[in-house]
Amino acid sequence: RLDNWQIIIASNTTPNKSPALFTMLSALLALAIPSILCVESFTPSSPSLSVRRRHEQHDHDRSHSPSLPLHSTPFDLDMYDTLNPNDDDDDLDASSNPFQPKASNNNFASDRLPLAVSPSTRLVVGINKYSHDTTLCAADLHSGQVLFALSKERMTRKKHDGGNVASLVELCLDALDLDVDNIHKVVMNNHHHRISVVESNVGHMEWEEGLGMNGGVEDGYSDEYNLLEGVEDKMEVSHHLAHAYSAAAQCPFDKGMIVVMDGMGETWRTMRRAVEDGDETYVSDLTLCGGGGSGIQFIPSDIEERAKTSYFDWREAETVYTFTKDDKHLTIKPVFKRFSEENSPPTLYNHGFENMDSLGAVYSRASSHIFGDWNACGKVMGLAPWQGHVWDSDNKENPQQQLTADVMEEPIFDGALYTEKDGEGLRINKSSMMGLPFIARIDPDMFDEEGTMVRTKRYDFDDNDYVPPKSSNDAAANSVDEANNIDDTKPPSKQLPTKVALDAISLASRIQTDLETVAMDFVQHFKEETGETNLCLAGGVALNSVLNGRLSRELGFENTFVPPYPGDDGVAVGCCAFGLFGGISRDDDESSSEEQKEEEDATIVLPSLWNETLSPYLGPMPTNMAIKEAIAWAAPWLDVELIQDESKRNDMIVEELASGGVVAIYNGRSELGPRALGHRSILADPRKKGLVRFINEFVKKRESFRPFAPSCLAEEAGNWFDLGEHAAANNNNVSPYMGITAQVKESKRDMIPAVTHVDGSSRLQTVTSEANPSYHRLISAFFKATGVPMVLNTSFNTLKSEPITETPRNAVRSFLSSMGTIEMLVMGDYVIKRKEANIRTLLGEEQKNGMMTPPSFPKRAGAVKYQTTFSAGLDDEDDSSGSKTVVQMPDRPMHNEKDDGWFEILDDLEGQLLGICDGTVGVNEIMTQFTAMAEEENYDKITDADQFMAESIMSRLVRLYEHTLISW
Repeated sequence: RLDNWQIIIASNTTPNKSPALFTMLSALLALAIPSILCVESFTPSSPSLSVRRRHEQHDHDRSHSPSLPLHSTPFDLDMYDTLNPNDDDDDLDASSNPFQPKASNNNFASDRLPLAVSPSTRLVVGINKYSHDTTLCAADLHSGQVLFALSKERMTRKKHDGGNVASLVELCLDALDLDVDNIHKVVMNNHHHRISVVESNVGHMEWEEGLGMNGGVEDGYSDEYNLLEGVEDKMEVSHHLAHAYSAAAQCPFDKGMIVVMDGMGETWRTMRRAVEDGDETYVSDLTLCGGGGSGIQFIPSDIEERAKTSYFDWREAETVYTFTKDDKHLTIKPVFKRFSEENSPPTLYNHGFENMDSLGAVYSRASSHIFGDWNACGKVMGLAPWQGHVWDSDNKENPQQQLTADVMEEPIFDGALYTEKDGEGLRINKSSMMGLPFIARIDPDMFDEEGTMVRTKRYDFDDNDYVPPKSSNDAAANSVDEANNIDDTKPPSKQLPTKVALDAISLASRIQTDLETVAMDFVQHFKEETGETNLCLAGGVALNSVLNGRLSRELGFENTFVPPYPGDDGVAVGCCAFGLFGGISRDDDESSSEEQKEEEDATIVLPSLWNETLSPYLGPMPTNMAIKEAIAWAAPWLDVELIQDESKRNDMIVEELASGGVVAIYNGRSELGPRALGHRSILADPRKKGLVRFINEFVKKRESFRPFAPSCLAEEAGNWFDLGEHAAANNNNVSPYMGITAQVKESKRDMIPAVTHVDGSSRLQTVTSEANPSYHRLISAFFKATGVPMVLNTSFNTLKSEPITETPRNAVRSFLSSMGTIEMLVMGDYVIKRKEANIRTLLGEEQKNGMMTPPSFPKRAGAVKYQTTFSAGLDDEDDSSGSKTVVQMPDRPMHNEKDDGWFEILDDLEGQLLGICDGTVGVNEIMTQFTAMAEEENYDKITDADQFMAESIMSRLVRLYEHTLISW
């Protein structure tokens, strides 16, 4: 019997060299003595596992006791539970048993493998590989159920990350408790090149990996989890066909038309060569039609001849399909395909994409011209509605002067996509996007009279009705003043657009108008040609929710379906769907009789088609263990309250929102696709217009012109938005994935200004109790309290250029990095707030149980690295002279790997204080080192100089604490 003992397991190897050993030992201990043991500390750098007896008293609150030790649990350990179901202790202190599952009504699993499936499961895996938005989707071969889907960006924290899939495959198999032998079939796409050709020479891949070049620049290139050499059934599907399957396989109707529009798809030569070679491992639209493209209208009609003489190649631009499906069969038939010529060498930057002539590529060129990013098309869409807005000028000499963006009269593209007749086909004029891009322009109005640049943000502006706050003393604003170098002596004034911003508005409006005009005509034409009344949209252009809204409302379609992932992350879902349900279209196969076809069907065991749209929540399931570990990791900076009653949690969230606070939600499995749909969301009150600038500038750290979306109860949406004539037949659930923009009813716009864009539009998410019950209940609680059936919803990410948060640690880091602008993080059953720096605890002036607590000993969050740079001007009066010191501390919760985590310290004093804070020196000793006072002297007896130094020390200690560099 163990009583008041500590057990130390030592090894002559380190845990990161032998994780299995430590996992096994900890598991055996947990099984042998679950009622009295818990892992206290186990880190990758520690060669021992310390286990101690659990406390029997639980009357203290960990969230208010920062001096309590933390427990750190390795990833491999959280697959085990204790076998003590009667222990209902749920405190987060070090005495808590982190292996104890708790009953809860939230969307988190209590064990390590919540997604585990039968070991006999055979998987069909769809992959978008080696391109941007690398993504994996895995389904059960027999049932057809999608078990797991995730984009690589969520793991690497690099937005739109591409490359190999080794880490994705490994994570998927770990989550499902399977191994690589369970993968039965792999279907892939890369629209830049054939995958099989690259992977046929593993030796060369290893050579590239050794030199760190091409795909070998990234670990895992030649790994078995990337190559999946043991899987015999591997094939590739062309790009637009994969997009088509991602929509048709799950849309809620059994026939219709699919329109795929994106930047670029497969090359003609790739598709044609596979047909000529009889390559059965590659399927494209040409394969579906017997190899010759019979029954498809091509633009240009002589594509085969043109491709032979082209310097480079031709690529898919826009494609139209029709489809039918029943329980077992999905038949997709290509009807139309337009190709766009590669006008620049594909070996150039981004494959010469911005110089192509697809609708998506031309729109993307505008994105590059304005923002310097080909993949910022959503910003272009958000900028376009500012055309026509009028600002009162701040010109004192001419107060009547007004600012507005000029209308760009010349179309960028117009005409019809579906014809080659002279004067009627598509015409493209890129002259407005030539020369110096807007992102590189530096105009005079960005400088003051002395030549100092005062407008470093080209596109930071408010609408004309914006009213600055009367004072900046508000707590939320003050919490970010220092981090954003804000002068709090005066409130921020209304920002007017710069000249380059007005020109950008003109361009954005023109390209958006042209896209809508050409695409509407294109879809209308094929609606009439095919007679279809249901529409599916896919491809990158289908991320344009403004266009989607018009297509769904104005062309008379009974149903419109846009998947949560119309971009290239959805290609993985389409590949997976093809692996499950795909096959050669037999519409034109007259060589087989109906009897023969029935016999063939009997020999092929196919899963039933998806009988409803897939849930977008397909990512890993965070465990309670992972949440507890993330909270413990940052415990000194967090106030944590366990609220297992969902209705009480919702009331707390609603109260915070209604008071003007911003709340982050981290709940259940993550969404696949670029939209946050209530599981990884930042929420706010849509009634408060001032939150638009506040969230844009301080929370999201982005341009202030960008609009926010509402998540609205589907049953109430028709009362607030113009949804079109067919919306009522679909219970107003017209935009469950935030894929459609609708107009806010004029009578409601003043009631929800924070989610009403400058033109009265709103990119809408409709929420049902069936698809997302917990989110629906939260919005319902807000509706009951305020009379408004929606909340402002934006993606949960606060670090620049990062994707949506994925893990509990991501969530905590993002929350802390908001510097208090997010008031509350709700993660499962835990309601978390940022802990303020407690000066009384630091100084030993806090009373507990009638006794004064001793002074605290500030301690660094981890090892620190200093780097100082010096600059020298031409003379002593040159302001460019000086030094700058930055520090790097990878163990601190706010460490940002994207910029290597360098944090600029204020001065030498702050740097010295950081070095002193090793957990052994009290604040009195620190004061003694920097002032003339003796350690035993009282603070009221020190000199003015010492007082100033003491205040400087305290302010810097608080700053270091707030940036999670030290704790006490």
